[in-house]
Amino acid sequence: MAQTTEQIKQESYTSIKEQLDAAFAKGGIPNIKAIKATIASLRKRIRNVEQGVVFALSLEEVNKAELVIAMLQGQQQAYQERLDWINERLNANK
Repeated sequence: MAQTTEQIKQESYTSIKEQLDAAFAKGGIPNIKAIKATIASLRKRIRNVEQGVVFALSLEEVNKAELVIAMLQGQQQAYQERLDWINERLNANK
């Protein structure tokens, strides 16, 4: 069964969020620079897919691009939320 873009986005978000939460629960120390770099990379990848879809030759390619964008947006949202959470925790400890 074909998944909607919202389902893809939610699955991608949940997967990354669970991975990050598991790492933090095990005592992992968050690398803020790496998280920021990952967010920037995801934004760049989203832009690249959006620009590439202009040259799509079929509706199928457009649909694939939409699914990829949804997946990347879900990942970006999860990383951004964790970064915001980390920053809040750091600011609360000051």
